[in-house]
Amino acid sequence: MSMVWIVQATGNPRFPFRIALEQDGKTLFAVRSQDSWPGQRGNIFCVRDGTPADELDMFETLERLPVLSFDRFGKSLRITLDRPNKKRCEFLILDKPYKNKPGSYEQIFFKTQTAQSQHRSKSRLSLQPTTEPFKVVIDSAERYPWKFPKAEVERRRLPAGDYALVQEEKILSVVERKTFDNMVSDFGQIATLHRVLKELSGLPHPAMVIEADFGDFLNPDRLEHRYKPAHCYRALAELQAMHPSLPIIFARTRKEANLWTYGYFRAVHRLTTQERRDSDIEITAEPVTPYVAELRLETRLLELLRDTSSSQLEKNPSQQEESTSQHDEGLSLAEISVALGDVDDIYLKRELLALSKRGLVDSSGRGKKRRWTALRTSTTLHED
Repeated sequence: MSMVWIVQATGNPRFPFRIALEQDGKTLFAVRSQDSWPGQRGNIFCVRDGTPADELDMFETLERLPVLSFDRFGKSLRITLDRPNKKRCEFLILDKPYKNKPGSYEQIFFKTQTAQSQHRSKSRLSLQPTTEPFKVVIDSAERYPWKFPKAEVERRRLPAGDYALVQEEKILSVVERKTFDNMVSDFGQIATLHRVLKELSGLPHPAMVIEADFGDFLNPDRLEHRYKPAHCYRALAELQAMHPSLPIIFARTRKEANLWTYGYFRAVHRLTTQERRDSDIEITAEPVTPYVAELRLETRLLELLRDTSSSQLEKNPSQQEESTSQHDEGLSLAEISVALGDVDDIYLKRELLALSKRGLVDSSGRGKKRRWTALRTSTTLHED
């Protein structure tokens, strides 16, 4: 089910706007804000909204927009709206301790992507250091293993990969190590390699690190005529295409491969620690699960209009012989609004006009009698 961004006027002079995220009729997150969008102010202070559901009809709805993506990162909610401008924002939720008494209070800031990029902390890394130790397990089959100086190291058999970051016997990350010669040899039994990488991809935060540059596999001198460069090129491309969730890292030397893996394990360890700490902070009314819209609004509009044209043609077969300049009856703005249900009429009309300028839709009539149809050429454009 689609997620909706709703802006309402509250009539309260201090916090005149209510901003909410809804999905399946449930309010996931709602705040009272001093403005509907931060704009040049950079960020806006907000407070939680606790308006009962049966009183929301007292507010005037100013805007309803589909949400393209919604996710949580640390203490912030990151949102992308389905519109060309003013579409990326985040809500930063902080838990501040009182200075003169025990306990803490909540601070919420509404920020745009531009404000975040201009902030003085824009170059600060998102994953903060942690004092918690981490443990690396090295597969017992590794003959000359890499070194992890600040980690607790253990040797034992791993279910997949050569190195694993482990916490309480749970694998957090796993890395498969390949030398140049290992990789070239595996090209001769690539079906087996695919099975190995498929098992690796099923584990959290996997990666395959190769102790060579990509260009080494295109160098006939290094290949020593075992394979042609074109074959290696195709094999490496096939591996990435068939295992898209598995990063394949080309590290020039053993030392660089070791350093990349060490840094990767430390970053995953910090991420896991940070997520565990942040999980105790209440962010939304429901657990935050990543959301990505299946279709953008323009695609949904085109599909709706095209499906309507097709159904009208089925009812009137004689219209099939008309020229492409003749359009079906189509839908009015009100009918489109009812069919989609998650966007206000002003934004719908703006999107329809934009599609009309691109030659994908057309209209006839004026005012409330204006009806919209998908041009037949728009089917081809959309499918491409």
